[in-house]
Amino acid sequence: MEHSRRIVPHLGLPALMAAILLVLQIFAPAPPLTYVLAVLGGAVAIGYYWARQLAQGVTLERERRYGWAQVGDVLEERFTLRNESWLPALWAEVRDHSTLPGYTASRVTGVDGHSHTYWISEGECRRRGVFTLGPLDLTLTDPFGFFTVHLRMGEETSFVVYPVIAALPPLEMPRGAAPGRVRAAVHSHEVTPNASAVRPYVPGDTLRGIHWPTTARRDDLYVKEYDREPAGDLWILLDLQRAVQAGEGEFSTEEYGITVAASLADAMLRQGRAVGLLCEGEEHVMLRPERGEIQLWRILSTLAAARASGPNPLGALVQQAVPVLGRGISAALITPSLDAEWLVALLELEQRGVGASVVLIDPVSFGGTGNLQAMLGLLSERGVPVRVIGRGFRFRPLIERRKQRPTYKVLGTGRVVVVPPT
Repeated sequence: MEHSRRIVPHLGLPALMAAILLVLQIFAPAPPLTYVLAVLGGAVAIGYYWARQLAQGVTLERERRYGWAQVGDVLEERFTLRNESWLPALWAEVRDHSTLPGYTASRVTGVDGHSHTYWISEGECRRRGVFTLGPLDLTLTDPFGFFTVHLRMGEETSFVVYPVIAALPPLEMPRGAAPGRVRAAVHSHEVTPNASAVRPYVPGDTLRGIHWPTTARRDDLYVKEYDREPAGDLWILLDLQRAVQAGEGEFSTEEYGITVAASLADAMLRQGRAVGLLCEGEEHVMLRPERGEIQLWRILSTLAAARASGPNPLGALVQQAVPVLGRGISAALITPSLDAEWLVALLELEQRGVGASVVLIDPVSFGGTGNLQAMLGLLSERGVPVRVIGRGFRFRPLIERRKQRPTYKVLGTGRVVVVPPT
């Protein structure tokens, strides 16, 4: 999509030269002066005509296959500079305004008349987040430099880099402290063996869930509500407090914690368990436990934009979760905090029948402070399963790293088009 086209004149020097020549011609007329004035005027006219042709005939296309990537993927884009005019673009500067760290498509090139040129730009997606690609500024000029053509091409598009999903070391994930099936605090949209209540029918409810005795008694449609089987639900509590983080960039407790959260959610969802996420960075986020691939993408989208900028400690986050977590549900705490204050909230979870485990992101290995052994001792005394992941741990991606390369197809007419992803 094109935003703007404008021609900017740079006629200061030609105007000064013309003024000097005119003064000389008035006071000392000579045929060579007239000839130079004519040449100068002709050059300005030719330059303007050249710039007009370029402004009307030059376009720039940007193509890529995917609208998202994972950390480690290679973003690869194809750019095509087309010139439909008969005059060449001798100098074309492309300035890219993308915000993806370490990636830019800016370059200087040229293109002949009635021709096109293309190039491939690529860069590794090394940081998760929500970034923008584009727009592009294209600057052209006539051979004399009297006029500059500024084109704003394309539009700003969102590009999401999701955290990597990696293989985790063996983690002891409790399935809840309560034996068998118990009443859960969270209702399910899926049919389970535990029907707990009825409610008025709303559009979108399945007809299989209609509770006919209540419907007949109240002369209105009512459907059954089902409780989850809490022994299969898992809440992931991710500590995003700013004060307890250590390290920088991709080698930080923040990035390791988010990678663990994404990988754990993927592993549990593939086992058919319902997974929820609770964290507090720039904003408070609570995704209630659900099953399936859609829930995985919800969690990944949340983690992609998450930042460890929260003011509240992990203990406060756990306290907020206590009323939400039903008896028998599991909770996995991911934190770099070695402060024993959050153990009080953990004890309250256990008293409510919530089975808890802890993944400690060792802050000392990232240059932080604290007593890791003392924390491990306290968790061991309480019988809390714990796994320590330090800076030396290498995450092995479960999904093969991709190149975001556009795929092309040649039509019968000879035209080349981009094939959309399947």
